[in-house]
Amino acid sequence: MHVYLQPKYVAKFKCDGKICPANCCRRNWKIEVDAETFNKYRDIESDERELTRHIVFDNGEYFIKQEGGACPFLNAAGLCSIQLQRGEENISQLCRSYPRQLYKFGGVIERSLTLTCPLAARLILNSKSRIEFETSEIILPAWANRQIFVSESNVPPEVILHFTEIQFTAISILQQRRLTLDQRLIVLGFYLRQLEEILRRGDFKIIPTLNNLYTAEEFFIKQIPILIDSVNFQPKEFETLMASVLEKIRDGAAQKYIRHVDFNFNADFDAKAYKKFLKKYAVMLENYLVNEFFGGVYPYKIGGTIQHNYAVFAVNFKIAETLALSLFPKHSAQIFEMFVELAVDLNHNETFLAAITDAVKDVADITLLMRKLFRGKNF
Repeated sequence: MHVYLQPKYVAKFKCDGKICPANCCRRNWKIEVDAETFNKYRDIESDERELTRHIVFDNGEYFIKQEGGACPFLNAAGLCSIQLQRGEENISQLCRSYPRQLYKFGGVIERSLTLTCPLAARLILNSKSRIEFETSEIILPAWANRQIFVSESNVPPEVILHFTEIQFTAISILQQRRLTLDQRLIVLGFYLRQLEEILRRGDFKIIPTLNNLYTAEEFFIKQIPILIDSVNFQPKEFETLMASVLEKIRDGAAQKYIRHVDFNFNADFDAKAYKKFLKKYAVMLENYLVNEFFGGVYPYKIGGTIQHNYAVFAVNFKIAETLALSLFPKHSAQIFEMFVELAVDLNHNETFLAAITDAVKDVADITLLMRKLFRGKNF
């Protein structure tokens, strides 16, 4: 028996190729077929090999051979012919789990949805409410054990006990609507910096104390304004950083949106237009942040320090916000699609993530990075 922790939207998700605007089976991805499913296909197929003839063996793994950029088992209605004819139990483990993401920490399995799926993205980004979470006890299917993406070895053993608590403290900060989005990310940066200092000293027992501090009303009233005031936004530094990163990711799935960006950020910044943009899209951006932090298992998404993970998270958000703002208001209809394509880059384009990590590789103090990215007291 395992405990599932997941956003409530996960239970509402249902794959439907008939209404999916960007079917995952048409993305020209390498669709992995586990050995168990491949052997099952060999046992149940006819002499015509209607199943395994579409599967190739490459570098020790089986993959469905794409035909014209689409899965050969996708029918004209956008549905999986294997699932229709033989049942869900006969599709591969990867296809059964996508777009769900599974991560295991101790006795808890965190489950979320990836924004690379447009139907999942609708549930997450178009919601007018905060993302809420729920737990349930389940017996994990055998196939699901092999779809847990991240090993617990990525997280220090002493942290696993507090990992969920750490994530929810961060999420409570990201959902603190009395603050602007930039201000929330400033507070998150200070929280994660203090957390890393505690872990460096080995004072694991005071992690709950830190978490309680950053969720206390009195702390928000008295101390948070001081933290925010200490970050003086440097618009020219922002312009230099964003121009550098966006230039490096022009070849990704989101490149068609980058052409809308005016790289003269500082001169063309319109505070009034920015406020109008945030009034309309702040909840979408908040849900993007929360889903990315939880689903990306921050602050341990990538190797390196907690501060380094925060830096990648922060720059990732500013890319998303910058692209969305560049489409507003003339091309606002493309903003949702942009988030989906951006998620494809973050999950499947190694050059894209490398550009972000390279941009922050020399960050020794995230306070300096925050001054390059976030408008605090002056906005």
